[in-house]
Amino acid sequence: MADPRHLLYTDFDGKPLATPAPLLGRGLVDDRHLERVPDLAALADDATAHPHDRLYACLALTAWGEERGYRAVVAAAASPPWHGLPQGAADAESQPGAPFGSGVALALPRAPFGVLAAQVGISDASAARKGTEADRRAALRALVRVADREDFDDQLGAAIFTGPPHDLVHDVVAAVRRGLQRLDRRLWPPFDLPCQLVDILEPLLEVDEPTVLALVGEVLRRDHRTRTLGYVAFLVATGTTPAATALAAHIVAVGGPAIAERLAAARLR
Repeated sequence: MADPRHLLYTDFDGKPLATPAPLLGRGLVDDRHLERVPDLAALADDATAHPHDRLYACLALTAWGEERGYRAVVAAAASPPWHGLPQGAADAESQPGAPFGSGVALALPRAPFGVLAAQVGISDASAARKGTEADRRAALRALVRVADREDFDDQLGAAIFTGPPHDLVHDVVAAVRRGLQRLDRRLWPPFDLPCQLVDILEPLLEVDEPTVLALVGEVLRRDHRTRTLGYVAFLVATGTTPAATALAAHIVAVGGPAIAERLAAARLR
């Protein structure tokens, strides 16, 4: 297998890179990215490689709409290679003194699944060009299925909008119901699960508003913090039914002027 320093930290002209990010973007318009696909796929699948390198190999392949990238996302959702490792920094620039191109010395992004979800979402154009849209949807579906137990850092809802949402209704509803069961237990996960559940429900509002509002109501029965009410405000702002109006009035009654302002701002979007 090729050296990760060449695959991820060297551009297509052989110049060194501090982070893989420029490579991902350049590959969208430079067909030389195809030369790296086989080795990047091998790296993403290599259980002995460092999870940081595996993650960025997966991100590169996904950015370029490659079936093997989406397949790596599905595998990561089933068995995350980074569990138990330090998270917090996204690249070498935030790790002073880290050796160039050394994944071992770099912390993972704070929410690796959020980074994956964002890339799957914005790769829809790449997937359309390469005929891998079905693979992209399978990857997105795999991420949704772990939304009750993994931190997506507010990125999964945006990705679901590219789904398209009507293809993901069953998976999102099932994930939210599992999440509600988790909220009925203590301790809660070490991330903001109530807000994440609202975030992934928002794209479904245009598909099945009654079900979405009923599930949001269940979230609020378990958690009515100001932060959660704020998420709900953005969701109900686009509702069209009397139930949405009633829920909007409820969150304003609970949250007061701050939530009323949030709701008004959301309605202006």
